This record gives sequence, structure tokens and C-alpha cells, in this order.
Amino acid sequence: MSVPSPPVDVVSGFLGAGKTTLLRRLLELGAGGERVAVVVNELGEIGIDGQVVEGLGFAERMVELTSGCICCQLDAAHFEVALEELCEELRPDRVVIETTGVADPGALSDRLGELGHHLGSVVTVVDTANLQRVLAEPVGRAQVAAADFLVLSKLDLPETAGRPATEAALSLLNRRGIVVDGPVGEGGLAVLFGFTNRTAAPDAGPVELDVESFAWRSERLLVRRAALDVLGDLPAAVYRAKGVLRFAEASVPALVNVTAGKLQTQWEPILGQEGGSALVFIGRGLSEYRAGLLTALDASVAPVASA
Repeated sequence: MSVPSPPVDVVSGFLGAGKTTLLRRLLELGAGGERVAVVVNELGEIGIDGQVVEGLGFAERMVELTSGCICCQLDAAHFEVALEELCEELRPDRVVIETTGVADPGALSDRLGELGHHLGSVVTVVDTANLQRVLAEPVGRAQVAAADFLVLSKLDLPETAGRPATEAALSLLNRRGIVVDGPVGEGGLAVLFGFTNRTAAPDAGPVELDVESFAWRSERLLVRRAALDVLGDLPAAVYRAKGVLRFAEASVPALVNVTAGKLQTQWEPILGQEGGSALVFIGRGLSEYRAGLLTALDASVAPVASA
């Protein structure tokens, strides 16, 4: 591909958890100006209007929305080819894939990695009104365990288990995942799916979910091990970190993504070595850690070679 391959986010959750509701909000509210391709099981469940996009051989149906998003179904028998075709022809900034209610997102994540796609985040919607039934199913537990973000649905229903009890039960399977109350608004969607520029936006200030962000930049090359050590040991208060790093030991830059403590890197030759490095951090209570993180990243800058 002549542009960096887009990150792929996975939306998981047991049957009836509310995945479609979350995706409908994403499509209605847009994606922070990004062009997003949302791959769903059944377009009819979304209930959207739009213009059918013609020309993709393995897309069963594709609709372009006024928000700039694309909503589509991919031919399951040719999933790998269809996904590559989607990325090549539509050039989305990211792809969001909804799994079936009985799918293990870990298997899809592994499959995407084998195809060379950068996994953004795994978002699992948890049905708090049927929590015991979900956790009694092996696939329900697997969906919880794989999540970077756990979105709690149906908290407004009388039969909900409630946030404290749900969070306690989920923590037995996943202590890393970040718990988010549904329904999720525009700011929350930005956190779940990481809607920021690849080269890190200026300090954005507070956004929904009581989170904040700050950015770091350097025009000089970095020591790879030192920079990755910082990103591999971020405090739990950092929900997401992402950006572009250029290393003294490498001829091509790397896209980096940290989601709920999970660090991923991907070489991207197309970006070139010009432009320096940039990262953006998103989380809650970051003021306590900001100075230390900036100092540690500054210390990862490679020394200037003597003449």
C-alpha cells in the first residue's frame, strides 16, 4: 500500500449486549473527522440511510454516510481479500469490525496480525442486565478477558447488576481493561477508538469521561530501547498513547499504539524519516504523571554525533 495501513479496532460482546447501539452512535456522531470503515454483520440492524458505494468485488453491501464514515459487510468467504480491497480502494483512516455475539475477539486479533494489520483496540460491550449469563459462557469470559475497554450497557434497566458489582466481577477476568459507562458520547468514542492525528495533536484539554490529554514532540532521533521502555511501563492512568517515533537505529519510523497498557509497534516506511517524533497521551489524572513522562521521553533522545 502507498499509505500506512489503517489500524483495525474490534467491537465484541455477547449476544444482545448492545454492540449495534455503540456502532450506531459511532456512525451518527462521526469519528472526529476521520474516514472510518465500519464492518458489521447485518447492515439492516444499523438502520442507516446513505449512498451505496459501487465497485468493491467482495463487499456484499457498502453505504457511505454524511458523517464521512463507510458502513459495509465483507464477504466472509473472502474476508482477508475483502479487507485488503477495502483498505486499498477506500483508504479509510481506520477500520472498525463488529464480531458476532459468539466470537472470541482474540482469534480475530491474531488473524489481523497475521495479515499485517495494526490492531487498534478491542472494545467489549458488557450486558449488565444479564451479567451472570454472559460470564457463565466461555466465549463471554473470553470477550471480557480480551478487552482493552469494557463498555457497560443497560445500566438504566431495573435488572442491571449495577456498576460496582459488574466492575468487581469483570476484574476477576481482566484487571487491565478500562471500564466505561454506556451510553458512550462523542468524547467517549474518541477515547475508545483513538481519534487523534497520527502525529499527535496539541494539548486538547479535558474531554468527556473526565479524561485529559497532553502531547510530546522531538525533532531529534530517539534511542529505540529507551523510548519503548517508557511506553511499555506507562501508569494505569494512561488509557491510550499513540504517535510516530523515529529512531537513530532504524531507517524507517514506527507507528506506536498503547491501549490499556498493551504496547504495539508497526514499521511504516512510507512516512519517511523527516518530521521528528510525536506522541499523544490520553487518560485520567495525568497531571500527576505528566512531568515524569515528559522527562523520561526527553531522556530517550539520542545524543548528537560528534563531528
